[in-house]
Amino acid sequence: MNINYIKRYLLSKIGSRIIIVFYGSRNRKERYEGLLYKLYNNIFIIKLPNGEVKSFAYIDILTKTIQIYI
Repeated sequence: MNINYIKRYLLSKIGSRIIIVFYGSRNRKERYEGLLYKLYNNIFIIKLPNGEVKSFAYIDILTKTIQIYI
């Protein structure tokens, strides 16, 4: 898997429901659920139900800092 594969996959899923689990420091996990909103060169953006916007980098998927479920 590489970044170009991830970009192509996410491009086909724009507008879909997405769940992101973020693995932070000290074994802290954060879970975000929303819509895949936009893709840019280095990041992708999800829109949460409360109107908040979160951005994540494609490299986070490769380094397993985040996991995505579509």
